[in-house]
Amino acid sequence: MTHQHASVSFMKLKILLSSFLLLGLSQGCADLKAIQDFANISAESAEYTTLVDNYLDFPNRQKRYQPADRHAQLDTMAQERMNRKSELLLRHEVIEEYMESMGKLAADDIVDQSKELSQLTTALKTHAGTNPGETEAFGKVAGILTKLVSDGWRQRQLQSLINQSNTPIQQILKSLKQIVSDGFGGDLQNEGFAIQNYYRTLIAQSNDPAAKAALAEWQEVRVATLADHSQALRAYATLLDKIAEGHQKLYFERKDLANKQLLEQIQQSAKELKDLLDTIKKI
Repeated sequence: MTHQHASVSFMKLKILLSSFLLLGLSQGCADLKAIQDFANISAESAEYTTLVDNYLDFPNRQKRYQPADRHAQLDTMAQERMNRKSELLLRHEVIEEYMESMGKLAADDIVDQSKELSQLTTALKTHAGTNPGETEAFGKVAGILTKLVSDGWRQRQLQSLINQSNTPIQQILKSLKQIVSDGFGGDLQNEGFAIQNYYRTLIAQSNDPAAKAALAEWQEVRVATLADHSQALRAYATLLDKIAEGHQKLYFERKDLANKQLLEQIQQSAKELKDLLDTIKKI
């Protein structure tokens, strides 16, 4: 082999090795910004706890529409609900911590949330889920996140996180949606009946046309406020569904998270979540 041929062969080998090196680097740290965006907006949505505040305040709002002899009963209800506040917020905290961790892994960052996990673990020792399945789901997610932090997981372990966490996180999202739709939604329905009965009675008892008109206006204001709360409730339930759907897509495609079509779908899911959350916060 001539010196010239040897030089050409060496250059080809060098180019080939460089190509393999670049390929290895790209596979080791793929551009998963879409997953990062989805996880971050999901975490941000879990921080939205205004619906819990409205649920806690329901007994106090009811005092406007109920006779004085029912106020003691409403005070008892208010205290019972306040005692459940930490338990109600626990689902939000689990979802938030999980999604923040997923976003950091997608960005190939080391997850450092030891303080948050310690607080979450303490809360889990005090509060259980609404059923044994949910309680087990809480424990599984907390255990996975603890291992993630202690072992210094990175992007290459994102598949493992999604694989291990899909079942419990779906359980927690489903439970939260049920509480939002049934528990919080039931309050708004009862409040709607109370508003209608309260103002209907006052208007019927009044002989003053000006007073009747003023009462009718106040009724419209209360009903409009309640309609806003109902709209926010429905939007939040939809948001939880979309988080669950997005995570399920990631689970189905977990062995190929860099798939272009998947990332396009997840990016669209992130946009829809952001639009929903922006709408909810404006209501």
